[in-house]
Amino acid sequence: SGTDSKGSEYKAGFAAGGLINYGFSDLIAVQGELLYSQKGASIDAGNNTTFKSTLGYIDVPVLLKVTAGDKGKGLFFELGPQGSFVVHNRDFYQVGGNKSTENTSTDALNKAVIGYVAGIGYQLTSGLGLGIRYTGDVSQVYKDGASIPFTVAGISNTTKAPNVHNSVFQFQVHYMFGGN
Repeated sequence: SGTDSKGSEYKAGFAAGGLINYGFSDLIAVQGELLYSQKGASIDAGNNTTFKSTLGYIDVPVLLKVTAGDKGKGLFFELGPQGSFVVHNRDFYQVGGNKSTENTSTDALNKAVIGYVAGIGYQLTSGLGLGIRYTGDVSQVYKDGASIPFTVAGISNTTKAPNVHNSVFQFQVHYMFGGN
C-alpha cells in the first residue's frame, strides 16, 4: 500500500516462527511471537517496465488474544503492535524482455519498521490452531529520498525508491504445546 502502490500486485511468500502465549484467564492472553516473513510486490512501473521485490523480515508481534471458548480454546481474536527488522532484499526490474541485475542491498530500506496486526482464528483442544491475520506497516519500506540501483542490458541506472508500506495477509497453522 502507499502513494506509489498503483499497479502493484500481491506476491505470495513464506512465514514461520514460534510463539509464547501467557493466559491471564480463560478469556484473555498476551502472545509474543518471533517470525521470519517474506513480503514484497510486483509493481507495473509503466513504459513496459515491472519492478519486483522480495523482502525478508524478522517480525516481532505482541498480541492481545481474546478467546471466546472455554480454557483458551475455540474462536479467538488477536490485535497488537508489530516491529519488523529487515534481513534481506531481492529487487529487480524487467524492461521489455530484459531482466535487470538483482539488487540485494538493504541500504535503501528502513531497517526497522513499525506496524500492527489483527487476526481471527480457531484453537482446537488438541493444540492445533488455524488463523488468518492482516499485518500493516505504518512505516515506509524504503527510506525517504532513497534510490535503487539497477543494470539492464549493460546500462547502469538508478530510480527513486517508491513510497510504499507492507500490507500482508497471512494464513496460519500453528501448534501450541502444554497448558490449558
